[in-house]
Amino acid sequence: MVHRWLLILVACLFLVSTGCENKSDFDGDTAKAVLEASPVALDSEQVTIVQKQLDCGVESELWEAPAQVSPEHSVARLTPKGQALHFSDDPTIESTFHQPFAQVRGEFMLSVDQPSEIRNGEENGTKLVVTKARIKVPNDCFVEPLPIMGVKHRNFREDTPLTFLFRLANDGWHVEKLLH
Repeated sequence: MVHRWLLILVACLFLVSTGCENKSDFDGDTAKAVLEASPVALDSEQVTIVQKQLDCGVESELWEAPAQVSPEHSVARLTPKGQALHFSDDPTIESTFHQPFAQVRGEFMLSVDQPSEIRNGEENGTKLVVTKARIKVPNDCFVEPLPIMGVKHRNFREDTPLTFLFRLANDGWHVEKLLH
């Protein structure tokens, strides 16, 4: 009987101790969880679109069919339906990019890779997290999330990861913004 009570006491102490986490702890799993937990505000970010998604957007009247404006540049004019999904500029096809791309502005749920780098920010209680991320667009054309393009040498690049600034608050870590 004593063993049973001792076993119950040990189990209760284990459960209580596992529920006590330090809100200031920060690692790749924490960063990924915070980034994916709630919508993140993005302002004029470029996302890549595969051809199938571009074609679906035309069929769904999110934008018009791409029109060639120069030998190396085509544009699909954005419609109000596309703007309602927080696309903020016409989808574009350029020879310098492997895939079409578009600009977005608004709050989006993200899907992120495990961070490739985490370092302290310039201020106490901040962290910089380098990772690749994709936005989730609530539309049948975008079953696969759209990759966000990072900035390198002041230009958006398909192969460049993003850097997010996190800040520690009383209730834990929060995404403050995407840095360029």
